[in-house]
Amino acid sequence: METFKRTPLQVFNLPQHFVIPLFQRPYVWREDEQWEPLWMDIRRVVELRIAEPHLNQQHFLGAVVLQAHDAGSNRVTTWNVIDGQQRLTTLQLLTDSTSAVLAQAGLNRLASQLESLTHNSANFVPEGESRLKLRHLNNDRAAFDEVMTAEAPVDYASIKHFESRIVGAHRYFTTVVTRWLGDFEVDEFASKADQLASALQADLQLVTIELLAAENSQEIFETLNARGTPLTAADLVRNFVFQRLEAEGSDTSKAYKEDWPLKPNLDPGNQCWPQFSQ
Repeated sequence: METFKRTPLQVFNLPQHFVIPLFQRPYVWREDEQWEPLWMDIRRVVELRIAEPHLNQQHFLGAVVLQAHDAGSNRVTTWNVIDGQQRLTTLQLLTDSTSAVLAQAGLNRLASQLESLTHNSANFVPEGESRLKLRHLNNDRAAFDEVMTAEAPVDYASIKHFESRIVGAHRYFTTVVTRWLGDFEVDEFASKADQLASALQADLQLVTIELLAAENSQEIFETLNARGTPLTAADLVRNFVFQRLEAEGSDTSKAYKEDWPLKPNLDPGNQCWPQFSQ
């Protein structure tokens, strides 16, 4: 196990895949508790960057636990996201929505810089496969893939998964970034856009706990979550069972769909953590 303090540029710059296993709970962050506070923190960093560049202001986003896949035949490095999928998903949605706003304004260089953090170069991806660096295998996959691959400007009303919380986060960040940047015909627009793009790449920090494929990720997962948002017994049992199945080479997708008895409540109107029942 190794621990690093990294910026988004250092985490996401290489061709790689971050895989969120299908058995993890769905995306649950929302505007009042997470999206707005995150945006206000980032906005504070950017505005300090503009007003007092000598301060080198940074914002800490928390820790994530990643476990390496065995290399196998993969052409790019692949990590299982053991803990931290909420913040990684949100960071990717924020980065992609900002890239789309900048592309719409004709700032293609900045938009491309941010896109390189969310999408692998086509040179490293087999034809027909997704270029997304973050890959959901759970029930959020369709919504995440749809909004992250939508052409800019994103027409949210036409998105099939419009009511998904994932799409809601992307739409929220598009709205607040657009509002903060203001009129793109004003001289200061380009300067503010440059500072925002730079902050998203270099002024945010994550601690990454990186495990080898053979290390016990469940032990780390339980320890980190013991004092955070409470995990149900079903959360812990599910993660343990499916990590063992994956280690043994079993078909986890089939097991989850056909054999696992505890299914999450995925009602879009449910604003709480998913409840599990037989």
